[in-house]
Amino acid sequence: MCYNATGYILIEDEPKDWCQAQYYCRRHYTDLVSISDDKQNAQVTEKGNAKTFWIGLMHDQWEWIDKSCSTYRTWSSDRETSNDIILHRYTRGLLETDNSGFSYQVICAQGSVRIKVINRTLTWERALEYCKKHHTGLLQIDSEEDQAAVEHWLKHDNTVSAGPLWIGMRSPFFGFWICKETYNNWKNGNQPELPFINNCGAININDYTWTDEDCGRELPFICEEEISFLKN
Repeated sequence: MCYNATGYILIEDEPKDWCQAQYYCRRHYTDLVSISDDKQNAQVTEKGNAKTFWIGLMHDQWEWIDKSCSTYRTWSSDRETSNDIILHRYTRGLLETDNSGFSYQVICAQGSVRIKVINRTLTWERALEYCKKHHTGLLQIDSEEDQAAVEHWLKHDNTVSAGPLWIGMRSPFFGFWICKETYNNWKNGNQPELPFINNCGAININDYTWTDEDCGRELPFICEEEISFLKN
């Protein structure tokens, strides 16, 4: 349940995890609702209409170093009560604890966006609607650094089963492609131009180059989601 200056708003259209709910409320309203006394609890309960819903209260014995909000807790074994250092192994896609003292490779983070591959197939327009509803939007690749990050993610994401994948670019008129920056990674280095052009952009999963596709074709796609941070 969200709140703003006008009151409490119960969001029922689509289930979300706690962090997604927090991000949604902060983006569209003020925040998840906080309950400070019995009177407010009664008001929130009445507004909830006998439903189960998220509120702005979370206790988590683990936290990410950047204070970002994440409910991802897929452990390789039941060791989450340990005080050991946390490692995320891409080869297995599981969180593990470790206190062996061994040296490991390091994965650094940059930016404030998560990548989410959606393996259901939709047209470009429906994929855009899905990403806006469930995340932030279709993935934007605006620089060489973005491209490298996407390639790294796709190489280690075992859920990617087919391609190409829709991304957030299209050419609605006159052959001009809408994107934020001048960077591009078109296949063979050639931007599709009229008259032989499909109007929606996708990324290949074999060589990570971009390709133009028929917007009505149903493909899996990549959403981006702005990271929500916990307040100190």
